[in-house]
Amino acid sequence: MSKHFYKDIKLIRFCKKCGVEYRPPRFSFFASLRLCWVCRRPYYEKWYKERFLPYWNRQTPERKKEIKAQKHVVWLKWVEVNKEKRRAQALLSYHKNKTKHKGRRHRKTAL
Repeated sequence: MSKHFYKDIKLIRFCKKCGVEYRPPRFSFFASLRLCWVCRRPYYEKWYKERFLPYWNRQTPERKKEIKAQKHVVWLKWVEVNKEKRRAQALLSYHKNKTKHKGRRHRKTAL
């Protein structure tokens, strides 16, 4: 008996903006969006400015705290699953920002 019960169908889509061929997963948001990897970034930037920021600015400070708390819980779960990735991120961030937060510089001491 076969282990494969469904046909393995690969979608081939063409970007509606630039016409490039790309292959998204079946029934995914990316398949319905019909934008290639390159054209997606400007789409998301536009969405962020026109949709998300007005929504976020309408929220009360209490609601913003609730949303941030919910996102923090999700982030903590991600950190538990991806400890190596998080450590790599933290190390990069540390080296990138270590010169910004130095309190004082070392000076020569007189003998």
